[in-house]
Amino acid sequence: MFETLDILFLIVSVLGVAQAIFLIVLLMDEGKRAFKANRWLMVFGFSVGMSFVDDTFDPVISPLVNLYLVPVFAPFFFAFIPSIYLYFREISGDPASRPYRHFLVLVPVTAAIGLMVYFKRARMIADEEHVRDVGLQIAFSSGGLADMVLLAIVILFCTLFAVYMIGIWRRARRYLQQADWQLQADSERLRRWVIELLVGMTILFTVFTVIQLFDLFVSRAEWLSLGVKAAFVLVFFRMCQVIAQNPALFAQPENDADVVAGGVVASPDLDGDDDGKQARMLRMIVDEDNAERIRTRLDKIVASRDVMFDPLLTMPKLAAAVGVSPNQLSFVLNKHLDKNFFDFVNEVRINEAERLLVTERERTVLDIATSVGFNSKSTFNLAFKTITGLTPSAYRAQNTGKATA
Repeated sequence: MFETLDILFLIVSVLGVAQAIFLIVLLMDEGKRAFKANRWLMVFGFSVGMSFVDDTFDPVISPLVNLYLVPVFAPFFFAFIPSIYLYFREISGDPASRPYRHFLVLVPVTAAIGLMVYFKRARMIADEEHVRDVGLQIAFSSGGLADMVLLAIVILFCTLFAVYMIGIWRRARRYLQQADWQLQADSERLRRWVIELLVGMTILFTVFTVIQLFDLFVSRAEWLSLGVKAAFVLVFFRMCQVIAQNPALFAQPENDADVVAGGVVASPDLDGDDDGKQARMLRMIVDEDNAERIRTRLDKIVASRDVMFDPLLTMPKLAAAVGVSPNQLSFVLNKHLDKNFFDFVNEVRINEAERLLVTERERTVLDIATSVGFNSKSTFNLAFKTITGLTPSAYRAQNTGKATA
């Protein structure tokens, strides 16, 4: 006969599996237009989904069979945080060259869990010990090799948790600083999504880790574990909602997916692990002639001003205006102009702001800032001083004085 807690675990687990599948389907539905970063959200959804699959078995199978399934499902806990870390690396413009290395830890973890299960099995058969949910939630005792192996696994998990969370915050902060301090090129929706994902995952992973430790070393915390699993279901629901309502955050526009213009063909899907290989492939696609065509089109776009002063300008938008893919535009900016996207756009905007500050002295600094594409005076001041070495007001006073003299 099922207990109330068993029924609740089963309901939450089934909902979790369904939400994980729905999340993966939504991300896959973007097809070739999907951003490569989406794959790490899919890995995250699959990993958490597998833990939910494990939970669906718990109420209906014997403790011993449950124990045998631990090496199958428990290692997926170690894929949760690396997948989110790789997502933040991807969206911050610094994808991992060999992302598979972040999941190699699953191999020794699986072997260690298998060893732990072997020793635990003997204890369960001898003592008829009842264990409801094994995974990383086995009652810890001071003796036994199984417990020592489990302790080593827990220490490794906590270490990886701390290291990856630091990495996630560093990557996210760098990404947000690029947007806020230099250009504010991303829409407010994207910024809210990044912050929401960062804060939500930090809280969820922290609570999850603390509860696992409490459950392992202090006292069974089944109701707390149920709450965390329910929180994962809500996270999946929210992620699905964001994807459905804001597909532009997860896929390029239609005309960015397959562009052929000016003799430049669309770049292939560069999912290779080797950054050098990607660079060589781009050099083959964007040769000197095509790079010159891209630079000419950039000059025309800069001269027309409309695109460059769009406050929501992004790399895909500028690439679409040029008629190339974002990878190709990034390659030309970095290799031929020695600038990244933010520096290039900021320089164009500040050059125009310099002219307006001198020739249109009646306009306020804020008015000029917004007219060239900046969303706030503070952002404009920082970008202006970075490029010119002066604040906008100081530049105006200095150059207006020279003009008057």
